[in-house]
Amino acid sequence: MKKAFITIMFLCVAGLAMAQEENETKFKMAIGDTVVWKPFDNCGMMNYNRSGGKIIEFKLIGKFFDQVQIIATKEGKCSLKATCQENGNEAVASITIFDPNNAPVVAEKPVKPATLPFTSTYTFNPPADNYFITINDMGSGFNETYMKHGDDEAFNDGQGVDRFWNVKTGKNWYYRPDAQGWTDDVDWEFEPFGTSFPILNSFATEVNKDNLSNYYVGNETLTVGGADKPMDIECWKFFVDFEDGTVIQYWVDPANGCTLKRQINADPAKIVTVYDLKYTRLYFGPSFKKGLHDTRR
Repeated sequence: MKKAFITIMFLCVAGLAMAQEENETKFKMAIGDTVVWKPFDNCGMMNYNRSGGKIIEFKLIGKFFDQVQIIATKEGKCSLKATCQENGNEAVASITIFDPNNAPVVAEKPVKPATLPFTSTYTFNPPADNYFITINDMGSGFNETYMKHGDDEAFNDGQGVDRFWNVKTGKNWYYRPDAQGWTDDVDWEFEPFGTSFPILNSFATEVNKDNLSNYYVGNETLTVGGADKPMDIECWKFFVDFEDGTVIQYWVDPANGCTLKRQINADPAKIVTVYDLKYTRLYFGPSFKKGLHDTRR
């Protein structure tokens, strides 16, 4: 009888080298639903990696433990990746769980206020170094954090992905809170932040700047977290009607042209909550690791 060797790993891993093939199966489940997923037709050695929110329970079933029973426990999104150790093939179960008792709320599209003459000059000059920026997705409740300190960069998506790399040496790490803390990953298997990233660059890349008076509706103050304490930033507010009928509102920092808040139609906005542009002292990462099993972040 062929024996199956199953290793269960709950790793917070992103940006790894892709396997030979990757197949995705999408499951939309209500809380309490159960499905059975068979990643491969014929594979006897598999690893399973879960990422995202802890919203499911699962167990291995079948004669050779080649199937997974997934039970929906909480509302949210997550994924379960199966890797066949025999050939490197990968299969992914993307899982969305909803609460059937929560009826969807259909929000009305916002009405555009009167526009005002825009007499300032818009320039996009995003931070290039020494920043620690957190962006909150008010719809999902998750935070994305971007950090750059010299050649060191780090990213956390608030859903289990926690990475740290050096753009000069190519050294790359991911974070394992359950065992080894910061753990070596494949060199150069990351994408540097480059000159900017969403949502900071959204107004700069999405909107025609020929006549901003068509979109400018005044100033509005946003409160964001700084290095030591919250600070108020008086933003330019733009209300843009796109040709496809979409309405997007932007709150823009006049000092550098970065978007600090972006809202599509009446959907929950994405908003910068931590905006430290003078991040000169690194206080976390693999350089602070004291030993193999040091799990401090």
